[in-house]
Amino acid sequence: MRRRYVRLVEVRPATEADLDAMVEIMFAEPGPEALAFLPSIDGARPFSRDLWRRAGIDEFVVADDGGSVVGFAWCSDSDVSLLDGAKAAVAGWGITGPLRVLVRGWPRQRVDLEMPPGPKLLELQVHPSRRGEGIGGLLLEHVIVSVGGQPLSLTTRSDNAARHLYERRGFAVTAAKDHPSFERRTGATGRILMVRP
Repeated sequence: MRRRYVRLVEVRPATEADLDAMVEIMFAEPGPEALAFLPSIDGARPFSRDLWRRAGIDEFVVADDGGSVVGFAWCSDSDVSLLDGAKAAVAGWGITGPLRVLVRGWPRQRVDLEMPPGPKLLELQVHPSRRGEGIGGLLLEHVIVSVGGQPLSLTTRSDNAARHLYERRGFAVTAAKDHPSFERRTGATGRILMVRP
């Protein structure tokens, strides 16, 4: 089997035409939090598509391998508004969507960490079939350069394998929050806040 090399992959601004591929990457192998806290993965697809449109496609970059999107990153200076989140939940799960997300997701809210002002890495996803090729590192480097020396923050599960990628790029854990209900549902003790000064 021939291995593909990351140098063939180009990082470019995302377009509306990339949204379906980004959603597919996000939910090709749903993580423990998505499985535990979202009302359904089928509803998570339109939810994410709607939320990302509302956030603005200009906040996203994609890793493009010859016309195929194989990963993406979402970096923003602002948080997603509660209203945009509620509207996206309606798009995903119907009129009761916002309530269903709140009820099902309460253990996730127990480990939420407030990110400092400034640029935030909200998503970094690589298609499962392309992990281990350096694509995540390529996307992360692009985001780091694009914020121009400003501190960059992110939150993730305490057991996320990508934590090592972040640490190699200068991120350090600055806060952690654990809760037994979150651990029972996901297997991870909680979430961590990482900041790259």
